[in-house]
Amino acid sequence: MLQDTFDQRVGLKNERSMVITAIATMRVLLGIFFILSGIANYIYFRTPGGFFETVTQSKLALWGWGFQGVGPLPAFLALPYAYLLPAVEMIVGAAFVVNRWVRWAGIIMMLMLLSFILAFGLIGPGGLLPNNQGNWDKNVFMLIGAWTCAAYDHYRVKRQNRMNELG
Repeated sequence: MLQDTFDQRVGLKNERSMVITAIATMRVLLGIFFILSGIANYIYFRTPGGFFETVTQSKLALWGWGFQGVGPLPAFLALPYAYLLPAVEMIVGAAFVVNRWVRWAGIIMMLMLLSFILAFGLIGPGGLLPNNQGNWDKNVFMLIGAWTCAAYDHYRVKRQNRMNELG
């Protein structure tokens, strides 16, 4: 109580508003990343080494770290995945940016990120600390960010419903 009064007097935000701001920033940045990723996947869809070729011809690394992989995905899975994934990336990214259906968009985002982790491996061929290579960290941290945003949205909606019930 006394600390809150002091914080307000000196112009500091309280902890709750800082958490809300941090989650909102993470939500918007994840959304923008997914929108741009979907656009890039469509732009480079049919180029050699592009998105379509990666999805339809690459082996699934699963856990990575020297595992040679299985696959590629059968055509009945790879083709819908290749054609729909960029659009879904842009849709869930837009939902995150405009703060609508964040819970459901977050679940879809987490499933996509899990599929990326399975496709490219959790631990890359260079180990946990590769030299200037893409690795597990981006997908894992984005997965945690998507979960945080979805969980907070679920909490916010439940809290709002309880407040409405109370009057």
